Amino acid sequence: MTEQEEIDVIESFDYDCVNQQYGKDYLYWRRRTKEPFIYRFTGNARESVYTVNSSPLRQNAAAAERTALGKCSEKIGLALLIFMVCELVGVSLFVALLHLIHIDIRIDFLTLKMNGSQWAVVGVRALLLTLKYLLPTVLLVRLCHIPQSIYAPAAPNGLPEHIAAAAGGLMIAGIYSLTAQNLGIETAQILFTYKDMGAIYAYGLFDAIVGAVLAELLLRGTILPLLRQFGEPFAIVMTAVIAFLCPNKLPDRISELLIGLAAGYLMIRSGSIFKGVLLRMIYTALSYARLVVLYTSRSLRLWEYALLLISVGMLAAAFYFSIRKSQLRLRNNRTALSEPAKTAALIQSITALPWFAASVLLTLFQLFY
Repeated sequence: MTEQEEIDVIESFDYDCVNQQYGKDYLYWRRRTKEPFIYRFTGNARESVYTVNSSPLRQNAAAAERTALGKCSEKIGLALLIFMVCELVGVSLFVALLHLIHIDIRIDFLTLKMNGSQWAVVGVRALLLTLKYLLPTVLLVRLCHIPQSIYAPAAPNGLPEHIAAAAGGLMIAGIYSLTAQNLGIETAQILFTYKDMGAIYAYGLFDAIVGAVLAELLLRGTILPLLRQFGEPFAIVMTAVIAFLCPNKLPDRISELLIGLAAGYLMIRSGSIFKGVLLRMIYTALSYARLVVLYTSRSLRLWEYALLLISVGMLAAAFYFSIRKSQLRLRNNRTALSEPAKTAALIQSITALPWFAASVLLTLFQLFY
């Protein structure tokens, strides 16, 4: 057995990033957590030996990876099922409860649109947004023993990554402004007929700040670290795809996919969840701003607004690439399993498969009907 044949998948992983403490914490978490969802293999990659606590078992690196990924899939699938239940039935449940205490709020059960007291509608939306992200996040943190230094690292360093986050938010908001033009006209007309604009501003701030933090805690704080041990490109893409498949309108799905790719990359390179939060905050704020442009501006057209955002974002992204040009590559991009094999292992667990099937059906229905 040569030195090159000896492997330890935890120790051979490259933990380098801008926030060096995050890399150390991630290594420490993988070392000390003995649960089966941690991918560990020690020995010769060419032999069928898998070592657990110095006890050899008949298993190779690919089988160990498949087992660990399946265990991660079970926990992630359970969290996503909770998210889906909150998204699909949460509004109806909250409205029914408010009716019991005689609060003026109504719902169209076909479209799930709410009417009545504007503060009541805003309160329901804010509560639903909080629960659908917070409950799955808490579940994954508890089940997978994820420390705060992993699910919520917020190092302020890495100025180029802050610029890249702003660039991503600008460009994605510009793309969204174009793809959601018809939806924006309808939404703007509804919003500007409201009498209590304070409620609208309150929800906009809540969505842009609290919503951004909660969404990133779930996606980049818990799901991404679990999947990262199976390859960084795989983790980034699959986390983005999960966000795309979550129940939403089509333009928002496209934005979530793009946010997932950009925020996932920045999370791994910077070691700070704040970069993803900043990206999402800028995107959300500019997406709301487009409604004002759409409905009130006479000097700036929507396509001009979108082109302005995309142009400024591209300039900021070019600056980031010029600064980090020698450090852009993701180093952990290969593991024992192929990408199709990892994808299959991720979606085949008893909890992930029903979520995936239901999400794909909802997406296809939205696309074609």
